[in-house]
Amino acid sequence: MALINDRSAAFIVRVWCEHGDQPSRGVRDWRGSIEHVESGERVFFRELNAVPSFMDRHLRDLGIEAPNRFWEQVFDDEPPEQRTKE
Repeated sequence: MALINDRSAAFIVRVWCEHGDQPSRGVRDWRGSIEHVESGERVFFRELNAVPSFMDRHLRDLGIEAPNRFWEQVFDDEPPEQRTKE
């Protein structure tokens, strides 16, 4: 029996640093993965914008539409007081 019987989804996001072939040069690459807990689907990424893209697909399947997705406000470069109302 599910503890939460509503339109919700759980994701696990992991981020780590890799030093590559030449750690002495100090070159670091950030890597990550995001997993949809219910399905077990996981993707790996190098760019942070892969996180909301992955979440978007799963949340759309639940019927959660754009105005209800918090990350569009979190990742928006424009301050809230300067946003235009639609």
